[in-house]
Amino acid sequence: MTIPERLIGPAILALAFAANAIHNHTALGGVLGHIPGFYPIVFFIGIGVVLPALAFGRTVRCEPVAARPLGVTLGWRDAIAVLAALVIGCALAAKPLGPIVAQPGGMERVATLFAQLLIASTAEVMLFLGAFGMGLRVLLGGRHDWRFGLLLVVASSLLFGLFHFTYPAPWNVLDTAVTVGVVWIAVSTLFAITRSLVAAVILDNIMATVGFATRDLTLPLSPTLGLLLEVLAVAAFVAAFAWARRGATAASPSPAPR
Repeated sequence: MTIPERLIGPAILALAFAANAIHNHTALGGVLGHIPGFYPIVFFIGIGVVLPALAFGRTVRCEPVAARPLGVTLGWRDAIAVLAALVIGCALAAKPLGPIVAQPGGMERVATLFAQLLIASTAEVMLFLGAFGMGLRVLLGGRHDWRFGLLLVVASSLLFGLFHFTYPAPWNVLDTAVTVGVVWIAVSTLFAITRSLVAAVILDNIMATVGFATRDLTLPLSPTLGLLLEVLAVAAFVAAFAWARRGATAASPSPAPR
């Protein structure tokens, strides 16, 4: 069964909402959560990275000019966007992280959180800017002007805030949902201007690090494993995108002999 193009992005996002809610709020999710590596591999990489990559590849296969609006090309603009993400992120993080970094071991703690959260930030950007942006672009007839960007910022920020109700405490409360939604405005605005998924991931991860550090939260994932998962996610994205992009060529019939 072929899913209509206009439904692919919303379907991926709906699956992400359902899977995260099941994982965090059901007995089945609790059982599966005790399997080492199950959640980061199935949710962050499988749903959050591989599915959007397959959708991007399918879209670019049919419409090559869609690559830049979707953020799946790399070039000099991405380098500038990454630099902007670092400058903006450091400027926003300097005040809240300053007292933490000044403590003994504070810099190591911040660096550890950054490495641990990178895989989650990658999945968030792929879902709420990649998959959702792709669906919104189809809904608007392929346009990617300032109106598209404005709608993407507003709608994705609202959805990102709502998504946190699928998490456990302390994230599934209204004030936290509003806070992360406001933070997402900065991340999505950067993407709307630069169309760089890489830059959006970096800014999102800096802000996520601020959120965890200022709340004195920790993660069971080691920083080394976090970085390994990120490498696996990048490799999975490249492989899935390349496979989906070549799919039509491989499946198309050979031309009739003349």
